[in-house]
Amino acid sequence: MLGVAILWLCLKNNIIHMPAPTHDDSLLLIRCPSCGQRFKVGEDLRERTVECGGCEHRFRINDAVIVRGPKSYPGERHSLDLHRFQRVPMSGGEVSMGGQPIRYSNMPDPAVLEPSSPLRIIAGIAGVSGMILLGLLLMLGAGRGGMLDGMIFSNRMVMVAFASVLGVGLLIYANPRARLKAFAAGALLCGGLVTVPFFFRGGSVPLPSGKIVGQKEDLPSIDVTGKNPQENNEIATLRNRIGTGPLVTEIERLAADGSTRHAAGLWLRGLSDSNRFLVRDYILRVTSADPSSHFYPRDGGDYLLVVTGINQSLQELADLANVLGQTEKIYPEISVVEVRVRNEAFMEGSIEKLSKKEDPAFYDLNKRELESIDLERVKRAVQRLAEAEPKLYRADITRKLISLLGDSAVDFKGNVCRALSQWSDKPGPAGEAALKEVGKLITVSKEIPPEMIALIVKEKNLKVIPILDELWVKNPMAWESAYADIGPEIEATVIRRMATTRGTIRYSAVRILGRVGGTDSLPVLAAALPGADSELRVLLEQAQKSINTRIHQ
Repeated sequence: MLGVAILWLCLKNNIIHMPAPTHDDSLLLIRCPSCGQRFKVGEDLRERTVECGGCEHRFRINDAVIVRGPKSYPGERHSLDLHRFQRVPMSGGEVSMGGQPIRYSNMPDPAVLEPSSPLRIIAGIAGVSGMILLGLLLMLGAGRGGMLDGMIFSNRMVMVAFASVLGVGLLIYANPRARLKAFAAGALLCGGLVTVPFFFRGGSVPLPSGKIVGQKEDLPSIDVTGKNPQENNEIATLRNRIGTGPLVTEIERLAADGSTRHAAGLWLRGLSDSNRFLVRDYILRVTSADPSSHFYPRDGGDYLLVVTGINQSLQELADLANVLGQTEKIYPEISVVEVRVRNEAFMEGSIEKLSKKEDPAFYDLNKRELESIDLERVKRAVQRLAEAEPKLYRADITRKLISLLGDSAVDFKGNVCRALSQWSDKPGPAGEAALKEVGKLITVSKEIPPEMIALIVKEKNLKVIPILDELWVKNPMAWESAYADIGPEIEATVIRRMATTRGTIRYSAVRILGRVGGTDSLPVLAAALPGADSELRVLLEQAQKSINTRIHQ
């Protein structure tokens, strides 16, 4: 009896403390109206017709067949049913509650429907972006003057290995349900990344260390025979101070390639960091240097600009650098020009004074703006001067405008010609410069600015007649006025064109002869009257009348 009592107590305790299995509250409990059998169905079958599995009776699922149970809320009563509200379902199956549940499909795994967390998405984006950015860095920054210039091949491979491991790890973390696919995609990216350093090896040679005393390879290829030891020591100290290692390497590279060009250095003292790229663009523009010319920061806020692929001598380079400040010294032994930079020269003046034509400082300030190395400031100054009356500094401003007209980097030559039409006081130089530019534009088949032709016509340069005649034949409406502005000198050319002209060109030719023609034009106009349409006839009669009026004046 004691054993039975103990067994009964154990069973009682197990029954009491056994957690009740939970069931899915999203299912509906229904009762068949025919046989009373209970079933569980999904919420999506509401208001749909189903068939009873016991008696095969067909009925619609609505409020009449849905079994309503008493509601219970956590904390209101002590009941074993409260175990259904636990977070983790416990094994034990579903409570049938007197009926056989039916299911029409398997419930999907909640992990499949759960969206990826933002942390995993960010990790995946970071992994892919990191490998792509490192690949671009290895391609674009591996050359001379690039960000990785001087980094040896083994160090680049260390960067690749680190980025590959990190990127693959982040991809696997970002795709917990597709780790094999993530690993395959990461391995593909790693393979592409590993191959990049093998093809882009331009700057993988370490830069010179700068130890120049007693090292033959660090000395420039300049004969210093006859120099006293003290002077050689001074040059060595200066070379070490400037850090001419990149310049020496570039000189040796050009010599090894057999290039006819050479490299030189600009030691820019006190150059502001914000003006570095403005200075570099100016030097590249005026020297036609190789775009790989690069800045190297030095102590005290100085910079060494290695200008490579130039034809200018050191003295010519110093003359071009005068606009940056004061050229202090030229060192031919190390191919360096020392320039003390005036950063205030890169600052634009007061826009109020630059725009106010009544201000006495207007002409002086805008003349200085024309000498700026910033082409945007030059363009604004040209536009202001084109609308101003030439009172002061006329010769200086005209000379500067003509030099701008011949500068290949200037892309606002139409505005320059418009300003020259206002400021040029002596016919000849401006017209010749504009005619030369027209020839260059025709050679490269570029559009000719109308202001350029207007300047040549104003200068009475008759060499433009053949050019303007061709332009007029192609587009008579655009160039008729400029063609006629030349004057009677074009009469013979237009008369020769009359025999072959038709349509719009013929109308334009008649109007031009009416403006500039003389006695030689009258027979040509009279011969064109027979067979002319009404509009052409009116133009011919008006042209004849205008010519007769000029002749008899």
